[in-house]
Formats: sequence, structure tokens, C-alpha cells
Amino acid sequence: MPEREAKLVITAERPEAIADAIATLTSLAGQPLAAVDTVMQRDTYFDTPAGALRARRQSLRLRVTGKGTKLTLKGEGRDVDPGVTERDELEREWSAEAFAEARAALERQGIALAAAPATGEPSSVLAAAGLAHVQERETRRRLRHAGAGAPIAELAIDEVTYRLASGPVRHHEVEIEAKADAGADYLPRAVAALRARFGDAVVSSRHSKLAIGAAMERLLAAPRGAGLVAGDRLTPAGYARLDVLLSAEPARPDGG
Repeated sequence: MPEREAKLVITAERPEAIADAIATLTSLAGQPLAAVDTVMQRDTYFDTPAGALRARRQSLRLRVTGKGTKLTLKGEGRDVDPGVTERDELEREWSAEAFAEARAALERQGIALAAAPATGEPSSVLAAAGLAHVQERETRRRLRHAGAGAPIAELAIDEVTYRLASGPVRHHEVEIEAKADAGADYLPRAVAALRARFGDAVVSSRHSKLAIGAAMERLLAAPRGAGLVAGDRLTPAGYARLDVLLSAEPARPDGG
């Protein structure tokens, strides 16, 4: 199923304040906003040792929440509107059948996994199939629905903690995902409304959390990279340098 979403990265000196202000909005771009839930989730990404998924713009993720574990396979992002990206997504509750479906989808992309039992602890199953961890992160996600009655879109105000080799780094962003046909037209209006309200504190991004975390890893490993972190988060200058790195490569999959 295609996933259509928009993303804004919060690059302010005090990103928590901007995130809190967005979370308190009661309307956006002509639609009411309703608080839904706050979710804690842990994401682990996998690839072959040779990086076959990355090379084909695919991503494979395990997401653990209080409700269970989901397996998600995403394809390359496609720009469909200003600030809006669409990508193919296969997401299932973890099971042997879900793993078999993801395996078959990867094989159609020319990525063959090793034969392995499909039962057991999910990370162990993926490791037995020849996949390795490439990124881990935790996210505190504050969810808001846009629209009267059934939601046309969902806002996720995300506080992400990347587990990098240099230590944990926090990152703040907002994802807006269409949940109905009307949501497709709503996304660019919502992006424009947030940009008008918060100015340069929020920046449209077509890059996934996976790509952002990988670029952070490279940035902080570079000479003087440590000077781009204040406490446990990137400074505005750090985000400017990060954008240069990300702009040099195509958008990667995994919106959220």
C-alpha cells in the first residue's frame, strides 16, 4: 500500500518548545486537531552485510510498542507535492507469515535472504536470515488527528533518540500522514501552515529518519563533529551541516 506523508524537522535552539507548541494546536490549515495518544516505540533496522537494501532504496524495520511488534518493508520515496512524499509500504504484525511476505517482496527486488526458521524472537529470525542491525532508535510520538469525524490525516510530533556510536542524540520532527483521500490535498496546506506559524524553526524534509540517523553518524564522526552537538542534540549549525550531507544523496525510504 502506498504511504503519503510530509515531514518537517525542528531545527530551533530549543526544539522541545516548538514541539510542545505544535502539540497544543487545536486546529491546523482549516481542520480541527484532536489529541489521540502518546506512544513509545523502539525501531531497529536491518540490512544485508553488503547493504543490498540500501542500494535498492528499501528499508526493513522491526517496531516494538506496548501493543506488540510490527515488521515493515518500505520502498523508495517519490515526491508527489511540495514537501510531500509517497512510498510503497508493507506493514504487518510480526508472524512467520509476515516474514515470508517480506522475504518474497525482497526477492522480487533481487534480494535473496538465507534460509532460516521463521519462528522465534524476531531479531533472531532476521539475523538467521543473514540480516544485521544498521540503526536503532527510540521515539516518543504524540499523535493528533486532523479532521472532523473520521481523520483525514494524522500528525505525529516525534522526539527521537538515536543510538549512535558516539552516544545518544535527540532529534525532533513532525510527520503528517494522509489517512483518507482528502488527506492528500491537506498535506501541502498543513506544511505551509506550520511553516507560516513557526518560520525557520521548522524545515521541510524529504529524508527519512533512517537517512537522518545515518547522516548524523557520519557528521559526528568527522573532525569537529562533536562541536555540532549541544548536550544530546544537534545545534542549528549542526542541522545546516546535516542538510548538506543529506542533499548530496537521494531520499531514502522509511518515513516514520
